[in-house]
Amino acid sequence: MTSDALLTPFDPVCWFRPRAERLYDFHYRIEIYTPKEQRQYGYYCLPLMVSGRLAGRIDLKADRSGKRLLVQAAWQEPNAPKGTTEVASRLLERAARWQGLEEVSISGVGNLDLA
Repeated sequence: MTSDALLTPFDPVCWFRPRAERLYDFHYRIEIYTPKEQRQYGYYCLPLMVSGRLAGRIDLKADRSGKRLLVQAAWQEPNAPKGTTEVASRLLERAARWQGLEEVSISGVGNLDLA
């Protein structure tokens, strides 16, 4: 069993924010109601769990007409485990397939190098 996942903001790991901060040292806020110029990570960032640790955040959007999963930003936490990039790439490919999308398009915004 793997402990790698893209989590939704409503996952029990994330929705009770004080617990995520206490257990994972992960400060998380969904930014959909934050004005664009004030967002730190993106409109709808999903926490990235790698090896049971919250290792990053990825802001995704589905471009259904273009059949692409858009990675609008991807961020790695300072103490992310080795292999975070590879795990993130694998999870993004899986998410695209699950949504019926044909490719993953990376914007290059953020410090998680998925290109």
